[in-house]
Amino acid sequence: MMPQPAAPRIAAAAASGVTKLIGKCGGDAERVMKAAHLQPADLADPSRRLALHHYCDLFEIAARHTGAGDFGLRFGLQYRTEEMGPLGALILASPDLGTALRNLCLYFPALQDHSCLRLREDAGLMALEYQITDGRIAQRRQDAELTLAIFAGIFRRCLGPGWAPAEVQFEHLRPPEAMAAESAFGAPVYYSAPRNALLFPRAALRTPMPGANIARLPVLQTALGEMAAAAGPEDFIGRVLSQIRAGFARGEAGIDDVAARLGLSRTGLYRRLAREGEDFSKLTRRVRCDLAKFYAAQPGISFTEVALLLGYSELSAFSRAFTRWTGQSPARYRQACRHHHPA
Repeated sequence: MMPQPAAPRIAAAAASGVTKLIGKCGGDAERVMKAAHLQPADLADPSRRLALHHYCDLFEIAARHTGAGDFGLRFGLQYRTEEMGPLGALILASPDLGTALRNLCLYFPALQDHSCLRLREDAGLMALEYQITDGRIAQRRQDAELTLAIFAGIFRRCLGPGWAPAEVQFEHLRPPEAMAAESAFGAPVYYSAPRNALLFPRAALRTPMPGANIARLPVLQTALGEMAAAAGPEDFIGRVLSQIRAGFARGEAGIDDVAARLGLSRTGLYRRLAREGEDFSKLTRRVRCDLAKFYAAQPGISFTEVALLLGYSELSAFSRAFTRWTGQSPARYRQACRHHHPA
């Protein structure tokens, strides 16, 4: 078996202000951080690297602990671009929005490992797409919502506080707080998408950034290039898990579909997995189980919707599988999660 790869990391700067928001929402920040396996010292240095799964857990636990299901969205809306450190400075120093977004995509690894951020054309609009590429991280709704809210803040710094995208897409299922997201973005929000994305007109890319400082760009790009180069390498098993997860949303989670998206043949994928001591069927069951438990714990999401997402044509088949995985029916599992204090 291959050695276990290093866990993906994220700069503590990405959590700037989270403890204050937990308190503002009526929660106990110390207890939430402890439940996420973090200490106050972990957030004291913005450049310190945190395990990405602990970061995602921090926001999921904060949402449950405070009762604010849209906690990540609230965090992203109050987060300022400057808090990203050198990456934020580079964005704000860029001459126009298009350059700012391209710099964001190019140097994003300096802030966060094992994540895909790209700018591309999509059906006549531009799309700024974001996705964690390590499929081991199942609980990522809060991260997705806070990240797109932070990105929307970059647009609003350039285009004005009233700017709204043409539409917003999230890879997770529609949550009970969906109306809060539509209100925050001022746009239609769609769920169960292949990735998280902000869609907007191409013309916006030409808008000058206020306070641009082109003279600062070379120094910032050099520093960020060195930071990005130090980012952890992509993990193959994490990528496979991520592709299986993404495939569930569009009914393309079979081995041929996943292999094609990875640029491999079915045989090539089997061989690569065997070298790493893994099996595709086991990985698929792992993703199904992780996603099932994640959504079953969330009130307001129907079990029928979860069953369909995970490829079950009947709710009864999903319920039997869930009971086999956890020893509890989906309903009992949800009830137990509701009564269990998250922190």
